[in-house]
Amino acid sequence: MDVEVRRRTMCSRVLIALTLSAGMSLAASAASAEPMPRPQVDYRASVKTPQGTQMTMAHSQGRMRMDVTGAEIPGTMTSFIDLSRGRMTVLIAAPGIDKRALEIELPATFAFVDPEGEGTRTGTDMVAGEACDLWVMKPPVGNAPIETCITSDGIVLRASTAIEGKNVVVYEVLELERTPQDPALFELPKGVKVTKIPPGVQGLIPNLGR
Repeated sequence: MDVEVRRRTMCSRVLIALTLSAGMSLAASAASAEPMPRPQVDYRASVKTPQGTQMTMAHSQGRMRMDVTGAEIPGTMTSFIDLSRGRMTVLIAAPGIDKRALEIELPATFAFVDPEGEGTRTGTDMVAGEACDLWVMKPPVGNAPIETCITSDGIVLRASTAIEGKNVVVYEVLELERTPQDPALFELPKGVKVTKIPPGVQGLIPNLGR
């Protein structure tokens, strides 16, 4: 009988230890996840992308402007982003289409520029002469985590992820200037007609749903 009692006592202790260990692991995991920083200041930045496009970013009071030029773009593509609404209005400055804009939901890939949700801090680095914290966040698309380097005032300086098994820097700031931005930069030009694209259709339009 003593042997049976000792066996049951040992099993109970093992179960308690396993339960406590699992609970501590979950608590540690939850504690390590933090809200991702968001931009807190006005800024303007020149950005490098792997597609060979030239990009300029600007931010002020929760609104962003992204100007992109490249070989595959007829003119300059300007995106006006409202972070609080999660919406983006895209205008292409090219003859014949410069008076029409498309309003869409922010694509999942915009997380490279403005990560939202929770992430884990993993270290520090320097990008474009600026100190930044390294963060790893769950991907909004695909399976590979996204690593970003973000300044203390919430500016993303670099973002990378694994593509076809290789780590690729998809967004990297080359020059950064913290300075007040003209509110007019974040407004559509007068006379532009805006068409709202439903989410189900957005993915069918090249370069908008990606």
